[in-house]
Amino acid sequence: MKKDNMQEFAKAVDDGVYLKNTANWSGTAESLELLELGRALAGQDYSKAHKAAVLAKIQNRIYLKQEAKPMKIKKTGWKRPAMIMASLLVAGALSVSFVKPSFAQDLVGRVLQSINLGNIIAHEMDTAQIPDFPKEWEGKLFDKDGNVITSDSKKVNEIYNAAGEQIVNFDGDKLITKSEQEQRDKEAAERIVAVKSRAELDKYAMFKVKLPEYLPEGFAFDRGEFYKSEEGVNGKYLDLFFSSEHEGQDLKMHFRYSDKETAYEISFSGKVEPVKINGVDAVMMDDRNLDWEADGVLYNIVTHGLDRDEVLKIAESLR
Repeated sequence: MKKDNMQEFAKAVDDGVYLKNTANWSGTAESLELLELGRALAGQDYSKAHKAAVLAKIQNRIYLKQEAKPMKIKKTGWKRPAMIMASLLVAGALSVSFVKPSFAQDLVGRVLQSINLGNIIAHEMDTAQIPDFPKEWEGKLFDKDGNVITSDSKKVNEIYNAAGEQIVNFDGDKLITKSEQEQRDKEAAERIVAVKSRAELDKYAMFKVKLPEYLPEGFAFDRGEFYKSEEGVNGKYLDLFFSSEHEGQDLKMHFRYSDKETAYEISFSGKVEPVKINGVDAVMMDDRNLDWEADGVLYNIVTHGLDRDEVLKIAESLR
């Protein structure tokens, strides 16, 4: 917000405009949105969770126009359509989403609790509350039998467009078909730099790479992946993959050099709780996923089929 707009907004708050009718508001749309948020929250219990959610939204307004980084997870620019998509699919199909919602009201209205770790903010969301069906999607979504999907439709397993092509993803309000996604995945794969050795990991990364000294039985380090562009390998982002001898068990790690560009929010429909990793504040989701920041690095561990104690032990063994 520009200095003159900030002064205008501050004066409006001092005058109590945010508690009055804003129909005649003559300021910027950005200021009006924040004023409306104030009206919506007036008289509410301003718990730490709500404060963190509101602050996180305001802080991240400046990042909404950034291009999403080519990572397989942590997709920035997530908006309301993602929650709509999740509501259309089988429950749990899109249980984890990395979010920056379109409106602060949408975020606060669905936040059950928030944990702020600085460059990582985790929200436990009430997914029972679904936003209005986007007008951009009306008449464009169909079930496998060709029936139009509306906000009143029941959940479906698969979504299709008018041409009968399956919809598997979205980009803002644009619906991505299966064939389009396969092409995107192919192009992304061409930008991957796979690394097998510890020495090469340190060569490309902008931070000291820590690998776990403890792994559950049957697990082994497989590879690290960086992403390259015309400028070369991007050392801010690193994905680590681990193989497993046991079906139904999975372990991945996602590291980021910590700065304003790589900071993110994560929204989760399951249990979200604060924990400690070697004395550092962290957030655990559904007893299987972990996020925390230490020594200038953002850490994310994603697991399946492992119990809570093992997940914590893996994280604490990073050296």
